[in-house]
Amino acid sequence: MSSRALLGFPAGAPERRLVGALAGTTILLWLGASAILPLLPVYLRREGSSTALVGIVMASYFAASVLTQYPVGRLSDRVGRRPVVVGGLAVFALGSVGFALFSSPGPAIAFRSLQGVGAGAVTVAAAAAIGTLVPAGERGAAFGALYGSQMLALALGPLVGSIVGGTSMRILFLAAAAAALAAGAPVLAVLPRGQETLAGDRRRSPRRHRVLRSRPALGVLVAFAVSGAFAGMYETCWTLLLRLRHAADYQIGLSWTLFALPYALLSVPAGRLATRADRRLLAVGAIVWTAGFCLSYPLLPGGWLLVALGCLEAVGSVVGTAPALLVLTEHTPPGYQGAAQGAVETARTATTAASAAVAGALFGVAPLVPFAVASAVGLAGALAVVLLWHSLPPPLALSPVAAELLAAERGSGAPDAPARGPGPPDR
Repeated sequence: MSSRALLGFPAGAPERRLVGALAGTTILLWLGASAILPLLPVYLRREGSSTALVGIVMASYFAASVLTQYPVGRLSDRVGRRPVVVGGLAVFALGSVGFALFSSPGPAIAFRSLQGVGAGAVTVAAAAAIGTLVPAGERGAAFGALYGSQMLALALGPLVGSIVGGTSMRILFLAAAAAALAAGAPVLAVLPRGQETLAGDRRRSPRRHRVLRSRPALGVLVAFAVSGAFAGMYETCWTLLLRLRHAADYQIGLSWTLFALPYALLSVPAGRLATRADRRLLAVGAIVWTAGFCLSYPLLPGGWLLVALGCLEAVGSVVGTAPALLVLTEHTPPGYQGAAQGAVETARTATTAASAAVAGALFGVAPLVPFAVASAVGLAGALAVVLLWHSLPPPLALSPVAAELLAAERGSGAPDAPARGPGPPDR
């Protein structure tokens, strides 16, 4: 297997440049964003915020994304992915500069919200670009490259942030803004101008509400919502739990790194596995795996044990993202890829916001409570995904949406296989 394939890059040169540019943009954006993350709760506490207010500030990032990701996804279907990605990077940079200039709790909520709007826009538009422009047989690995790049940045950024941020968080905020602006260069160089989908795709496709309310799409919504419940609780409580176990700053940063590193290394293989394996087993198994680890953390005594188990958790949970995204793209027409990505990301960020907002208060009741609640939510979500996806076609079968689009193409005298959009993976 070629090195390009191992990295998740498609065989075609245009698609390969696209995935490479999106991966580069993602690394630069999330290097800056993740460097802030581990010590931000500690920084807010030092600046006078209560534990509950720390949760609200952390949640504001996701709450702002909830309000914007679905509209942004629809906008990207109409005007193209390029302006949405570039605009999101600029908004994130603005929020980061604001953090460097003001430190009181009120402005912190506003600037964290701007960061959420910007990062959410980039995530939705980048995923929609892959869902629209990358061939179906190579899409799993491409999604792995995209999200693996994000996790690679999360593996490096927190470790640097925990070292630098201990002396000057303002330097980190300005560096995050600079990285976000630099991340626009790969997008401007490679991502196509204007609208990447054909107007005819919408005329031939089912109505948007039919697409987004189908059982496959609802299963993806639930899977992403469960992911958000875990993420929001960890955003608020992970650092607090490690502090309670007397962990040093470098241990906190290392814990984020060792969770993200296996995710980064295994994302592309997991994406390739999802192309051919049973997606129900992969997605549901990842949720159950994460729920088990989540419940165990507050019962453990030592900081180093928490760091090690966080790394092991990532090895199992990495297999859950690609199958959900493949189900979504294969059951969504090209003209609605942005709306679909925006919808599932909204589900994830909505539960992340809610989880982060309440987790701080629950942690104040007892450290076990927020972890136990998140675990229970995860198990309930896994059952819901099983029920919604029980009738999914085999991995290599033609999805109903792809079959409908293919029939429409043939009826209009077009070539036998559509140039873009959902279709059977290459055999």
